[in-house]
Amino acid sequence: MRTAPVKKDYLEIGNTSDISIRLKNHALTLANKVEYSIYGDENLLSGGFVYLEYVNIQSKIVAFEPFFQMHWREQRGLDSKYAGGLNVRWRAIAKENTGLFFGIGSLYETERWNYKGVPDDKLPEDTTPIEVERFRGTSYISFKQKLGDLFDLDISGYFQPTFSNPFDNYRMASSFELTYNFTRYLGLRFLYQNIYDSVPVVPIDNLYHDVNFGITLSF
Repeated sequence: MRTAPVKKDYLEIGNTSDISIRLKNHALTLANKVEYSIYGDENLLSGGFVYLEYVNIQSKIVAFEPFFQMHWREQRGLDSKYAGGLNVRWRAIAKENTGLFFGIGSLYETERWNYKGVPDDKLPEDTTPIEVERFRGTSYISFKQKLGDLFDLDISGYFQPTFSNPFDNYRMASSFELTYNFTRYLGLRFLYQNIYDSVPVVPIDNLYHDVNFGITLSF
């Protein structure tokens, strides 16, 4: 039987990885996520991030965390974002099954936005992409809990105000992650994340949600 060729080629690529290595008082984390879909000559979806963090553990309580990150999210209009900074982390609780951490620091970021994510009724006459550079303060709280042998819970919240106008121009984000562990190495993960930007660079919604289900491999 002869099969007719499809009218357009369709390609979809996606991956998520998170690798951490610790040597005595030093730890290195590399995480990334890529989502990419093409239908013929049309780019349907492109988004992801790359995150690199080095932790210098000064004591059982305090650690320094320099980091670098790169983001892109086509459906929102974020062409590219590059940011680097330094946090000081305080380990408030560190038990076998429970961890509570606080961090504070600053970062420098540069972003390039287009108008692909802006509704038609909000498009300005000039749709030239916008580039912005700024310093932000950073602070976060992170809670980790192991629920028996089957579940791992990870909840985080972030607040990043600009130094020039911290009460009006800020970014908040939160993350909720629950993993069901089939075995020591294999799990099923539910991840919910959101970002609230009080003053978006382009006129898009202030609040953005992301829900993800996936399989985890630990080794």
